Formats: sequence, C-alpha cells, structure tokens
Amino acid sequence: MSIIYKLSDHQLHPHLKFAIFDGNHHCDFADHKHDFSEMLLVTEGSGIHSVASHRYSIKKGDVFIINGDIEHGFSDVDNLSLINLMFDAPVPFFEQPSMRSLAGYQAMFKVEPIARQTSDYQAKLTLDDEQLPKVRNLLEEIRTEYNQGKAGFETMVTSMMQQLVVLLSRLYQGQESSKPQTTLALSRALVHIEKHLTQPELNSESIANAAFVSKRQLERLFRQFLDTSPTQYIRDAQLNKAKMLLLANSEFSIQAVADMSGFSDSNYFSKCFKTRFEMSPMAFRNQVLHEGL
Repeated sequence: MSIIYKLSDHQLHPHLKFAIFDGNHHCDFADHKHDFSEMLLVTEGSGIHSVASHRYSIKKGDVFIINGDIEHGFSDVDNLSLINLMFDAPVPFFEQPSMRSLAGYQAMFKVEPIARQTSDYQAKLTLDDEQLPKVRNLLEEIRTEYNQGKAGFETMVTSMMQQLVVLLSRLYQGQESSKPQTTLALSRALVHIEKHLTQPELNSESIANAAFVSKRQLERLFRQFLDTSPTQYIRDAQLNKAKMLLLANSEFSIQAVADMSGFSDSNYFSKCFKTRFEMSPMAFRNQVLHEGL
C-alpha cells in the first residue's frame, strides 16, 4: 500500500494551500501518493522517475507536474536534487483565466500529467543553462516570501507563482518543435475551448479546426488523455465557470449566471448543475452564503 503524503504536513501557513520543499535524494525514494499536486524542478543530478507503470529519465533542468492521486517515485538516483512546489488541486490558488489561454499552460498542467501516467510519454520542459538560473532565482524569492510570512505575503506568493507559471508556459511553447504533435493538438483544443467557452458555435468541429486535426482524431485525443468527450469537457467547464460565478457574486441572477456560462436556457442550466453538483444553483448559493455567515 502506497504512502500518502499530505499538504497540511508541509504547510507553514495553513490558510494558504501551498508549500515549497527541497528534495535531496541520495538513494531511491519509494513510490507514493499525495493529496496535492506538485511542480518539480530538477536542480542537480539525475535519476529515473516512475509514474504509474512507466519510467522516465530525468536530469538537471527538467520541469514537470504531478497530480496528487498518481503513484510515483524515484530510483537509480545520482545526487538527485529537486525543488517541490506543492499546491491544492484541482484548481491551483495561482491559476488565472488568462493562463488557461496559454497552450504551454494547458500542455504542462492539464495534458502532460495525464499523458505521463497513461502512456510512455517522454516529453517535458527542460530548462537550458540560461533559463535555469532565472527560474531558480524566482523560486528563491517565492521561498523567502513564504518562509518569512510578512504582512501581505499571500499576495506576493500568489503573484510570483503566476509570474513563474507564465514564464514556464512561454518557455514550453518555445520548445514546441520537440513535443509530440498529440500534445500540441490537444493543447490548442483546450485553449480554443477556454477562449470560446460561452459562445454557441463552440462544438467538436470548430475545436477540431482550431487544433488542426479531424473531428474523429479530436475525439480520440480527448478520450485517450482526458477520459471524456469534447462535448462533456465543454459542459463540465461551463458548469465549473458557473460555480465560480455563484461563489464570486451573490447578486447575479440565475439567468445571468447561465448566460455568462454559455447556457441560453436557465432551466436546462439548473438541471445540468444539479446533475453535476447534486444541488440546484440557488441551493448552492444559499449554502455558500449560510457558511459565510
């Protein structure tokens, strides 16, 4: 049975779902799981990273994301040193809508973590000798701000994490020629969905055109990597957006929330919302308001 590590055991500040931790491995690190996601940067050495039943070589400069419920570990290590950034899943505290419109972000945070556990997926971001010091300096600024915990540190950590993620996303896109075409196609599809989520013309055909693949291939990619269909992915994304709107503003009418989430019919929206979250939009809002009192 795998060891399960908890984010709460690493947090310095319980109200911020985040921790930064150094991993210096001079011997193998057994397979394990955790209740958080993490971004790992290899700062020195090398080793083998096992994810589910797959094994990958890692070395200095590699950056990758691991979802919490996935079993992974390290073997054949040679002075392997990592910086772990731990954060709550499924929606990281630093995530912004604009990030989801970056192909590099979709690839690193959405596609690769799933692809790596379901196939022999070798692609990852690797920082060169010029990029690595820049990223490490930013990580040390995040660490200092987090450890010192001065007034307003939450805002500083969040903003620096956003800067880090955008930087890595841009670097990833700069290495597109070395990435599998399936990853790039799926990333383009996810970006197109993000940009057109509330538009009625959003469908599998328009997404396939934006991703430069056939409709059949698009559906195969969604099923292979995301275990869903494009239509269901869109619906889930719209419902998640609606949930965020209900949390953010209690003055929006249910019809307004439906419209802003891509639903033209508020009754159909309420039916879909109840099926997904087991309560109506109004009941969800009332529960949130009650808990906030």
